[in-house]
Amino acid sequence: MNVRTIKTLQQVLTADGRYAGPMNGVRDAATEAAVAAVIGARKAELTEDPGSWSPKRRAIACLQLACKDRGIPAGPADGLWGPQTDAGVEGLIVFLDTGAPPVAWRDRVPSSANPNGWPMDTEADLRAFYGPPTDAGLVAVPCPWRLAIAWDLSKSTGSIRVHPKVADSLRRVLDRVYAHYGEQRIRELRLHLYGGSYNNRPMRGGTRLSTHAWGIAIDWDPERNRLNWNHERAGFARPEYDAWWQAWEDEGWVGLGRHKNFDWMHVQAARV
Repeated sequence: MNVRTIKTLQQVLTADGRYAGPMNGVRDAATEAAVAAVIGARKAELTEDPGSWSPKRRAIACLQLACKDRGIPAGPADGLWGPQTDAGVEGLIVFLDTGAPPVAWRDRVPSSANPNGWPMDTEADLRAFYGPPTDAGLVAVPCPWRLAIAWDLSKSTGSIRVHPKVADSLRRVLDRVYAHYGEQRIRELRLHLYGGSYNNRPMRGGTRLSTHAWGIAIDWDPERNRLNWNHERAGFARPEYDAWWQAWEDEGWVGLGRHKNFDWMHVQAARV
């Protein structure tokens, strides 16, 4: 169990009135005592007698019971971590953040909103709307949280350089994301890992210019959202990022992951 999962366990134990310690992500004596209390009180709901179970298996069973209590499928309460439990705990995290179960990924349809009138992603339309691809005139939009450079974590930045036509919209998106998630959650979700914006180059795997060449595209956490990864592997496909995508889509930005199920790191102010 990693720190994030143990913090989730501590949250549900606190909500159950069993735990009053810190949310520190450590399965310490107080956490295990709270787990033991839950297991002792709910033996009848487990798949077998938990007498020989390890502390870790008991903790997993507590998470499975917490999912059950909130109507989130996580498989039987057997204390074993498999794909059902993994998906259930991801849903539990969203529930604790929002107060509601996540929407199934197949039902999360990208918004068609385009309030800023972004052009289609063709070179002719991009040139007509944004002008020639260049870094001349790009403006720095401050980010409410500090951004670590994804390819060199020893470096960071406080702003993103973009085309002036998208600057106000980007500012609104970033402010909304920060208001929703806050500093700590942004770091937990790796939204501080910045993969770059302006780059006058062809699109990867293609010959025509990337939207990065106009400074109207941004990459986020490229390590966990690689170009060819679909929703089964990409981090940004998980339900806890729904508010992230809603903030972009309400401004008309397009995430290629949401629209095409690849390149989940990439958002752009151009339609597809």
